[in-house]
Amino acid sequence: MNAPDPNRQEEIYEALQSVRRRVRGLTVAVVLLVLMVVLLTASVYGYLINFMAGDAALFGGSTIGAALLGFAFGWFARWKA
Repeated sequence: MNAPDPNRQEEIYEALQSVRRRVRGLTVAVVLLVLMVVLLTASVYGYLINFMAGDAALFGGSTIGAALLGFAFGWFARWKA
């Protein structure tokens, strides 16, 4: 049998490292975009609740939103650990 070419193995390893870095960067970008969309949606929702229903609904909505965001961040942190 022929021995595998060590240069070919090194090229494959470098290509995989490059792909891993790009995927990591894209993942960070997507997470930041989702966070921005969630925060903007929450601010618009909070403004509408405050405008139409008063403070009690605003506090309830913001509490539920904070609980959901806290759960999502905890889930993500557990997954990354």
